[in-house]
Amino acid sequence: MGLFTPNIEKLIDNDDVEGLLKLLSHRKSDIRLQAFLALSRKKDQTIIENLKTLLKDPDPKVQAVATLRFGELEKANILSNIRRIILNGTQREKIEALRLIASKGKTENPEISKILYLALQDKRQLVKIEAMRAMGAVKDIYSEKHLIDMLEDKSSYIRTEAVKALGDLATETCVDPIIGSLIDNHHDVRKAAQDALKKIGTSKALNAVHDAPFMLLVKRMTEGEAVRRETTIQIGVKRIREAVPLLQKACFDEYKNIRMEAVKALGLMREKSAVPTMIKLLDDPFFDVRIETVRALEKIFDYSALLGLDKAMKTDKNRVVRNEAQKAYYSLKSRLEAAGMQNS
Repeated sequence: MGLFTPNIEKLIDNDDVEGLLKLLSHRKSDIRLQAFLALSRKKDQTIIENLKTLLKDPDPKVQAVATLRFGELEKANILSNIRRIILNGTQREKIEALRLIASKGKTENPEISKILYLALQDKRQLVKIEAMRAMGAVKDIYSEKHLIDMLEDKSSYIRTEAVKALGDLATETCVDPIIGSLIDNHHDVRKAAQDALKKIGTSKALNAVHDAPFMLLVKRMTEGEAVRRETTIQIGVKRIREAVPLLQKACFDEYKNIRMEAVKALGLMREKSAVPTMIKLLDDPFFDVRIETVRALEKIFDYSALLGLDKAMKTDKNRVVRNEAQKAYYSLKSRLEAAGMQNS
C-alpha cells in the first residue's frame, strides 16, 4: 500500500468492497481492523476467505476481532484484546466489535459481561445502545441490574433500548421494571415496554397489557400532573399491589409532589421490594421529598430500610432530615431488635 492514509470512511460509506479488501493488507493495523469490521457482515464466500487471513494477523487487536468473527471467545488473550478495542477503539470499531459479540448468541461468560458493562459506560450514546443490544442478544444475566438502572436515563433512546434488552433477557426480575416503563413520559419507551411484556409472555407480564383495570391505571399515570398525583395516592390507599411497579417508576417523576406521594404510598403498603428505589430518593434535591422517604422507610419492617435511614441520618445535608432520620432509625431498630431481626 502507498504512504498515504486511505479515506476508509468514504470507502465504507460507498460500500466499496474492492477498496476495502485491498486494505486488509495495509501496513497500518488500525486500517486493517477498520476494513475487517466494515466487511465482517458480508455473506460472500470470497470476502469471508479474505477475512479469515486476519486470524493470523501480527497485531493482537486485529487477530482478536478476527477470532471473534470466526472462532470462539474463551481464550483469555482474545477477550483482553477485545477489551482494548472497547477502551481505545474508534466508535465504529467499538460498535462493530459489540455486534460481533452479539452474533455469538447466548453466553454465561462473566468476562464478556465485564466487556459489555465497560461499553455501557462509554460516553457515546451509539456505543451504549449497541452494548445494550448485545446484552440482550447474549442474554447476559449479569447485565440485568445495569439495564434496569438505564431505565431512568435522561435519553428516551437509551430507555427504549434498555426496555428492549430487558425483554430479551426475559427474567422474572425484569418484569416489574418493564411494567413501570408503561408509564414512561415518552411514547417509544411505553410501546417498547408493551412489546417486551408480550414477548416475555408470563401471566404477570400479559396481565399488565391486557387487564382492563390495570390498563386504566396505566393510562391515568400517563396523564397530567393532577391526575397522576391522585392516581398515585389511590394506589397507596387501596393497597393495589400489582401497581407497585408504577409507584416505583413514579418515584422518579419530574414533579416532586408525585415523587412524594409515590414514596408515601410505598410506605403505606410496607413494600419491601421497593426499598432500593426508595433509598435512591434519599438523594432527591428537595428536602421535603427526602423527609417523606425517611418516614416511609420507617414503616417498612426490613433491615435494608434501616440501612437507608442510617445513611440519611449520617450524610443528609439538611439538619431537619437528619433529625427525622435519626428518630426513624432508632424506632425501626428497636422494633427489629425486639423481633430478633437485627443483623449482628
